[in-house]
Amino acid sequence: MFVKSLLKPQLLPNLNTQKTQLLNIVRPVHSLPATFTRKNQWNRAVSEAEKLVGYPTSLVSVRALMDDDFANIAVHMRKLIGSDHPVLQTVKRLVYQGKNKMQVRGLIMLLLSRAAGPNGSKDVDPSTGVLEKQRKLAEIVEMINTAQAIHQSVVNLPVNIASEQDEELRSILSQLEYGNKISILGGDYLLANACTGLASLRITKIVEIISIAIAEFTQSEFIGQQDPQGRVVPTDEQLSLDCWLTRARLSVGSLLGAGCQGTMLAAGYGEDMQQAARQLGLHLALAIRAHDEKMMFTQEGGLGSGAPFNLAAAPVMFHLQHDKELLEYIQSFSQDLSTMNYRKVFDSVADSNGVEATAMLCEEHVDSSLKILETFGDNDATAALRKIAISMT
Repeated sequence: MFVKSLLKPQLLPNLNTQKTQLLNIVRPVHSLPATFTRKNQWNRAVSEAEKLVGYPTSLVSVRALMDDDFANIAVHMRKLIGSDHPVLQTVKRLVYQGKNKMQVRGLIMLLLSRAAGPNGSKDVDPSTGVLEKQRKLAEIVEMINTAQAIHQSVVNLPVNIASEQDEELRSILSQLEYGNKISILGGDYLLANACTGLASLRITKIVEIISIAIAEFTQSEFIGQQDPQGRVVPTDEQLSLDCWLTRARLSVGSLLGAGCQGTMLAAGYGEDMQQAARQLGLHLALAIRAHDEKMMFTQEGGLGSGAPFNLAAAPVMFHLQHDKELLEYIQSFSQDLSTMNYRKVFDSVADSNGVEATAMLCEEHVDSSLKILETFGDNDATAALRKIAISMT
């Protein structure tokens, strides 16, 4: 009031006018892309879920990677910098979790364990509601997934590199061969640790179902026509939804399904709960796969620049069902897909109904997951799983 009394009377109307004008200014609304919002929903759902089970499951594989023996492999891996060996990109994806869901399997398993409850077992962590064996199994599944990703980085090379006449080419091939050795050694090391961990659980059925999942992943690598580097070449026979489901079930669904079933086995639950958990893991894995493949063809996917991508992805498959000309174009590079114009394929798929069909496929498996989730009651863990599933739609 004292300050106001010092103002000259003739200035007050001007000040009031300016105040009114400022209040009437309409501030522009800055809208965020829908993909950014959905990504934030996923990240928020995962972060909230991780608080329920004790610690981020991304640390599971990191702990394995920080082991002294594996650290020695990492030292050798530094020599590959500049070689463009695929294992470098794989390790990068494993460490930086922003754009993928490579390490969400353990989180789903731990949440499911908390949702079902300890079933009378006394070996339970009171702060998380998870049994020690269930946590170990989640770590083992993450380790197997990491090992599989590293093994997939191996590239096919000529048998006798030393006989190559071009010195520069021989040097490049030798470096890639070294990268293959690191990929095989690193993946084998993690698989060996996973097998040791499985044996320590002393539950034969868990060892059996996880072993079958590893075998089925290997089977998925040999489905359909491939170029010399093992990249899938689409054919008329491989464009059906059943073919996509078979490949996805063997490569990702089997391991998560077996892991979820294993958590029920570890708690001593019966066959009904085991199968419900297995089906939940399977549908969530298929939903995540469809969601990831759908996001590849969005602005955030990063493929618009012409970077190579998996031609067995669902959006590509749905589009090629109605674009035989593009299918013939792709097949003309069946001896070496690296020479193909991926930008041309990307633009055709991104502008088609293939992305929308993949989104519907994702929603279908999310809906199936939510129905099965009702089996495990209504609690904070099922609520967290529900949020994770819904964030993909």
